[in-house]
Amino acid sequence: MAEPNLRRRAFLRGRSPKFNKAAIHPPWSLPFSDFIDHCERCDDCIKACPEKIIVRGDGGFPEINFKQGECVFCTECVKACEANAFRTGELKEAEAWDLSVTILSSCLSLNAVVCRACGDNCDAQAISFKLQTGGISIPEIAQENCTGCGACLYVCPNQSVAINKINAESKV
Repeated sequence: MAEPNLRRRAFLRGRSPKFNKAAIHPPWSLPFSDFIDHCERCDDCIKACPEKIIVRGDGGFPEINFKQGECVFCTECVKACEANAFRTGELKEAEAWDLSVTILSSCLSLNAVVCRACGDNCDAQAISFKLQTGGISIPEIAQENCTGCGACLYVCPNQSVAINKINAESKV
């Protein structure tokens, strides 16, 4: 079955055809094409987020901005949505989204500066540091423990943490 033309679909529905496919939508969002079909861009999820990390993104769709803070998985965004743009049922942290965390080469710790802000702020203990000779600590991420909350990105003084979608839907 052919992939739907999302730009054409948006145009025919009177919506903006501009989509940021790499954008991270709120936790427990439906897969990308279903999410944009259901989301009415009403901003209810944005208003409901106590952490204020959900912002209006490209095309008016809600996106996560981890530079504002971290997701605490409170489910307020899901409860506020009347358009059924979120999954229903039991909402588990581990199933909120498929995200991958990467430490960039600009990381202070990788450049022989003592910093463990990301690891100290990670409640899931997904970030550890492997000591090397020469005073360098290599940050290591246990992706299987990572919840994708963004706490590591939010506190990084050098903006050396990248969080990206890893599921196939992000490539649509």
